Amino acid sequence: MTNVECLSPLLRIVEPEKPEFGLTRAIPSGTAPQIENAVKDFMVSSHLPNGVDKEGFYRQTVQAIAAASYLGQGGDLWLGFMHGRLVIYLLAHVGNDFDGRLAYTVSQAWVRKDKRGQKWVKWAWEQVRQRAKDCFCKHFVILSSRGNDKAYCRFLGKGFHFYASILKEEF
Repeated sequence: MTNVECLSPLLRIVEPEKPEFGLTRAIPSGTAPQIENAVKDFMVSSHLPNGVDKEGFYRQTVQAIAAASYLGQGGDLWLGFMHGRLVIYLLAHVGNDFDGRLAYTVSQAWVRKDKRGQKWVKWAWEQVRQRAKDCFCKHFVILSSRGNDKAYCRFLGKGFHFYASILKEEF
């Protein structure tokens, strides 16, 4: 939504805000606590399935963020900031899909609750999709544990469809 600002007697159109968003190889100074809080919020918002060790999931996610950024051990970390505050993060990687072709898989995607549904979120997804194409990927895969696959497919747009279920037995 475009905001209109009144500057008497003139009107000035203010473009909607969108974050500084992109692929990163370093954690910006002073933002680690924001990232840690975002991971914790992701865990609540994504409704992790029963049986997931939440402490282990948290540690594994922080390690994946480190690996994808400053450790340079593979994977992609996308961060988006508005006015110095983290509003979006994504973890992704390139790998083979079942058909042997490259797939760009988003394993985690978080948007701050008060920013969800804004137009820039789709713009951010398009940046990530372009990265997948630039990496010669033939598939763009998003892992979801929320059970709202039809709603996500509508949001993400034409071409997205339910792909697979993961069945698991505990020992």
